[in-house]
Amino acid sequence: MPDMQQLADSMLAAAGAVLGRLVEQPATATPGARNDHEGSVRIDGDELVTIAEIASLGAQIVVRFPKADMQAIVGVMLGGDDMGEMGPMQLSIASETVSQIATAMVEALAKEVGASTDGVHAALCSDATLLPPPPFESYEGAVMLGESLMPKLSIDFAAITLSKLGIAATPAAATTPEPTPAPAPAPAAPPPEPAAPKAPPKKPAAPPPNAQAVAYTPMQPTQVRTAQPGQANLDLVHDVPLQISAVLGKTVMPLREVVSLASGSVFELDKLAADPIDLYVNNILIARGEVVVVDDKYAVKISELNPQAQ
Repeated sequence: MPDMQQLADSMLAAAGAVLGRLVEQPATATPGARNDHEGSVRIDGDELVTIAEIASLGAQIVVRFPKADMQAIVGVMLGGDDMGEMGPMQLSIASETVSQIATAMVEALAKEVGASTDGVHAALCSDATLLPPPPFESYEGAVMLGESLMPKLSIDFAAITLSKLGIAATPAAATTPEPTPAPAPAPAAPPPEPAAPKAPPKKPAAPPPNAQAVAYTPMQPTQVRTAQPGQANLDLVHDVPLQISAVLGKTVMPLREVVSLASGSVFELDKLAADPIDLYVNNILIARGEVVVVDDKYAVKISELNPQAQ
C-alpha cells in the first residue's frame, strides 16, 4: 500500500495531465507538501471547492482550487490572457473544469489503492453541509503550465476517508518530547491544626401546619385516529414550495461549441416540433403537455399525467 505522499503526488500528476490537455500546453506537477487544513472547509471564500467520490469505497475527497488561478486558466481556454472578473459563463466553464480535474485525480487515487473506478465522479460543492467533517490530512501542490501559469490546488483527506482507504492517519510532524525536569523537593508540611468541633446535624424542618398532599387527576392517552385511505392529512405540507420546470428539450454540446455561442446562434434539441414538453416538479417527471398562450404569457396544457408509471 503506497503512503499518503505517494498518493498525493499521483493525484497531482493526474491533475497536471488534465490541465495540460485543456490549455494545450506542457504541464509539470510539483510534489505535494503536507499542510493540514485546520477546521471546516469553507465554500464562500477565495477557493472553488469540489467533492470527489470513489463510489466503490464510499470515500469522499475534497479538492480546493484558488479562484484567481482558475480565472487565469479559463482566460487561456477562451483565447485571452486577462478577462477580468468571471461572469456566469466563465464560472460555468470553471466549474466544469475543476470537476474534470478532481475526477481524474480520484481515478488515479482509486487505481493506486486497488479500488474500482466505476462510478467515480466529482462536482463543485455549493452546500457546506455535504463536506466531510474535520480533521483533515491535507497536501498542497501546483502544476506548471507553459512558462507563465502555475495554478495551485489542495487535497483534503478526512479521517473517515483515510479509514475507508485502509490508511491510518499520521500526525503532521513527529516531534521528540523534551525531557521533563525533575520536580523540586516539596517543603516540609506544617503540623496539622486541631480540627474544629463538628456542628450537630440539623433536624429536618417540619412542614407548615396548612400543607396538603398534591392530588393528580388520572388521565388516559389520546387515541390516534388513522386517516382513511387516500385522505391522509396533507395540511402540514400544503404550503411547501415546489420548483416546477417545463422542459422543451435537451442537447449535449462540447465545451468548444458552448463558449462560441453568441447572439443569434441556433442549436437543435432532442425533440420534434410536435412532441409534448416534459413537466418536472423538483426534478421529477410528473406530466407532459403542450405549450399554449394565456393572457400574453406562455402556459402548459397538461395532456398526460405520471408518464413514468408507463
